[in-house]
Amino acid sequence: MSLGSSDRSNLIWQVIFVLILCAGVTFLIFFLMRSRSPEGAHRVEFRVEASGGYANVTLDAGKAASISQPTTVTVPWSKTLRIAPGTEVYLTATNPTETGKVSCTILLDKTIWKTDTTTAPKNGVACAGIVP
Repeated sequence: MSLGSSDRSNLIWQVIFVLILCAGVTFLIFFLMRSRSPEGAHRVEFRVEASGGYANVTLDAGKAASISQPTTVTVPWSKTLRIAPGTEVYLTATNPTETGKVSCTILLDKTIWKTDTTTAPKNGVACAGIVP
């Protein structure tokens, strides 16, 4: 049994279609795996509020982010990151006006995890923990 030229042509086109389809699926899987968050990573949101409209903030979130020198931000201020379990996180905030209140909050997967508030003359707060 031999194939005619049109049968061979159809078979070649079917093989090419299957190869292109397989390549597309492989690319899609590769892209999705690379864009995924690290296994078990948590959504961690850092928040700061203060009287007077400004706060000085430091943040250490491992490889995800770092603000090592006190940086003045407008309040309310927040930063959301994906952070792997076992990462130490640390947020400090001071009120440069040295009046009123200053507070920090860390939310883990949209639930309050750590929080601290103080009123002048104490003008600094710290929230820290190890992401479970």
